[in-house]
Amino acid sequence: MMKYMKTNFKFALSTLFLTIAAIILLSGFTNQTSVAPNKVVLKGTFGNGILRSSTEDFIVTVNENSIYIDYWKDYSNITIEITNAFGQTVYEEVVNPITGEYLTIDISGWEKGNYQISFSNTSGESIYGGFDIE
Repeated sequence: MMKYMKTNFKFALSTLFLTIAAIILLSGFTNQTSVAPNKVVLKGTFGNGILRSSTEDFIVTVNENSIYIDYWKDYSNITIEITNAFGQTVYEEVVNPITGEYLTIDISGWEKGNYQISFSNTSGESIYGGFDIE
């Protein structure tokens, strides 16, 4: 009798673990209605001429409806320009970013394609990166 109970307990326990694993895996596949934002890789020079990356001054992420720009350093008179694959300016704004602030740009009506975003200062230095709207 004891041997039978141990076998049933092991079977029940293994079935429980398999069920939990299946639920975890399936929940990851069924929750794909929202699109994760894509981080834009930025490069160029800014400030003291050192090569910068997106982790230093600006963090830009793009999803299907918006561009989010997080500012990680205080600047004044920064021009944000976004151009399409034909070099046409589709967005331009002069900002005075403060650390911890962010900007959201609505792109829900923009056409699919390749775009470039650039941040330039009054000295002519810029940080830039490309992204796609799909």
